[in-house]
Amino acid sequence: MTSQISDIVVPRVFTPYMAENKPAKLIMLEKSGILAGPAPEIGKRFKAGGNQIEVPYWEDLDDAEPTVIDDSDNKIGVSKITASDMKAYKHRLAKKYGAKTVASYAATGRGDSAMNRVAERISAYWGRRKEERIIATAEGVIADNVANDSGDMIYSIYSDVGSPTAANRISYQAINRARLTMGENLDDLRVIAMHSFVYGTLLDDEKIEFKKPSEAPFEVPYYAGMMVVHSEMMPVTAGANSDEYSCFLFAPGAFMHIDEVPSRSTIYGNEGTEITRDPDIGDGGGADYLTTRRFELIHPAGMDFTASSLAKSQGASLAELRNAANWDRKYNRKNVKLACLKVNI
Repeated sequence: MTSQISDIVVPRVFTPYMAENKPAKLIMLEKSGILAGPAPEIGKRFKAGGNQIEVPYWEDLDDAEPTVIDDSDNKIGVSKITASDMKAYKHRLAKKYGAKTVASYAATGRGDSAMNRVAERISAYWGRRKEERIIATAEGVIADNVANDSGDMIYSIYSDVGSPTAANRISYQAINRARLTMGENLDDLRVIAMHSFVYGTLLDDEKIEFKKPSEAPFEVPYYAGMMVVHSEMMPVTAGANSDEYSCFLFAPGAFMHIDEVPSRSTIYGNEGTEITRDPDIGDGGGADYLTTRRFELIHPAGMDFTASSLAKSQGASLAELRNAANWDRKYNRKNVKLACLKVNI
């Protein structure tokens, strides 16, 4: 008797396993500290109803010069501290896989092989999607910065030329200039994310240093004193003569982060993992289905998610995360824990 998907995927066991079994790159992002848990009250609001979370904050004190005291009868002017808020957004996501039983028999001679493979790889799938949505969120922040704040979070050495020189490629000096967009807070930026092609140029030049943190089961690359995360999901903009590669520099706590796999019991397992079967489809051949869900909050510190251009109120697509119209900076630039460096390869 062959095993069935319901034998290898027990929802009450599989759902927490799916949340814990993360790919190495996502572990690196979490170990780097750029994904930070929110304050307890924010966590409570995440579990409550609605789609938006209001995040109130005190604005900084003004930089006006203090008054010189004297022996007059004049009363000193009174300054005030002001409060504001920014909006974070809950994103509710789902993915469903299905496989016709006859296709599995044709591939391997076993009726459950396709869905067993789905079950093995679903954790990696969600890990890649998390990485993709973090990058898309950073793209949206930078797009808003270009549209509304004169690009003061960006340093570019990119040139649309057929033969880029060393001056157009990533370097210590270029990274330092990008870090300096945060002013005196430049030392807060400790992680750099870059496209795999940019990373490849550093490997070719033997500029990468590898370290093995005690808490990680793998070596971590460093460059210019910063942890390196490389991904082919990083943005590339086509030019007439050469492409523009965007690198993102992050500080710890760059994103307020909650990742929840819902676990309410259902007749098909639980909301995090549901297994269903349609015996009639395929003229009686049947098909198996596995549905998984994630609720998440990936919110960049100091930004307001305006949600002004969303197709659905329950969350944003990648294109909507990248859309400048959905973001507005609320903090002073040097308190937003993100910078962008644009380079050639």
